[in-house]
Amino acid sequence: MKKFFAFFFAFFGIFVTYASADALKNSLNNMLKAEETSSVVNIGQVDFNAKAKPVPRIRKSTSTLLIVNGRKVFKKDADEYLTQRTQGKMTDFNNVPAPQQERLLRELSVPILMLNAAEKELSEKEKNTIFQRAWMQKEAMRIKVSDEDAMGVYGQLKKRSEENNNTAAIPEFDKIKNKLKAQILEKMIVDGLMKDVDIKIF
Repeated sequence: MKKFFAFFFAFFGIFVTYASADALKNSLNNMLKAEETSSVVNIGQVDFNAKAKPVPRIRKSTSTLLIVNGRKVFKKDADEYLTQRTQGKMTDFNNVPAPQQERLLRELSVPILMLNAAEKELSEKEKNTIFQRAWMQKEAMRIKVSDEDAMGVYGQLKKRSEENNNTAAIPEFDKIKNKLKAQILEKMIVDGLMKDVDIKIF
């Protein structure tokens, strides 16, 4: 019996030894795998002479980015310009790389410089003319004139010509469609201005 226990303990000791060896091997393998995927920095691979990458500045929409001849350009202005410039592909000035940021700000300074020059050099009459044209263009973008609207006016012109036996004087619709649209647009703008207007003639 003693021999049996002696054999048993000897066998068990060998088994434990092999089991411990396998456990150690598995533990080391796991450590190596963990080192490969670990987020801990490997000091041996760090280049201490490398230059640090600049951290992009995060600016608020009310932050001043540029001052041109006393006029401020805010971050929200740059966002709006960037959105138009990229057709909506980029909308946040903070996401633009530094070299492109400087170029973008230089572009934003051009309208301010033009405005300063216009204020100094244009007469009041010239300024009023520019304001009128700008307002007309704005209204023209707001008002939509369809092909059907132009066709309606074209039909009226053709009817009048037929009544006067002068059908040869009317060109084809496609040739004068854009001209008719422009006339309709101008009439709609003028009618809108004249509506409920208070004019006193002396």
